[in-house]
Amino acid sequence: MADKITLTFEQRTLTGKKVNKLRRAGILPATVYGKGVGPFTVQLDARTFSGILRHAGRTTLLELEIPGQKPQSAFIHTLQRHPVSRAIIHADFLVVDLLTEITVEVPVHIVGESDLVERGDAILNQVLNTLDVRALPADLPHAIDVDISGLDGFDKSIRVRDIPASDKYRIETDEDELVVSLTPAREEEEEVEEVETEEEPSEPELVREKREDEE
Repeated sequence: MADKITLTFEQRTLTGKKVNKLRRAGILPATVYGKGVGPFTVQLDARTFSGILRHAGRTTLLELEIPGQKPQSAFIHTLQRHPVSRAIIHADFLVVDLLTEITVEVPVHIVGESDLVERGDAILNQVLNTLDVRALPADLPHAIDVDISGLDGFDKSIRVRDIPASDKYRIETDEDELVVSLTPAREEEEEVEEVETEEEPSEPELVREKREDEE
């Protein structure tokens, strides 16, 4: 588990479309809420938040300092992004009870090396990018490490049940779910060649992304 990080907020008085003025000034509007807590409309420096998000992700427990309130333990709950630039334009923080277990999606982090992959003989297929993990908020891991160094044959794979257990948390994803596997590189090349020889590849369907409502 990563060390707790402290975030200091300022009270926010601008709401609705007026928050665009804050964003232009490099300030990120946010909301803090939880069971019996808030909601509080707050703001913080956008660069500061981006740095913390890169370092802590959404599974590291944060300590929030809000004017006029006692410190609150929370996670980054939801992020609202601009539909075109994908820049973060609003963040929600969920306050949690440190004595009550919660279930969150924790990222899978691939570690180690497979000789087959390093030699270019195999392609690594990562089937699951996150795992459902249940624990007390302070015991949630930042990521689940999956070591692929034992994948030395195409008959080898890693399923959820193969991930070492922890006394701090438990993985609730079905134990039979496949996490990573190997595919012979030559099969991948043959598939690419087949695609390249198609005379009239179908055009991708254009999907119009729905604009998100601004806070």
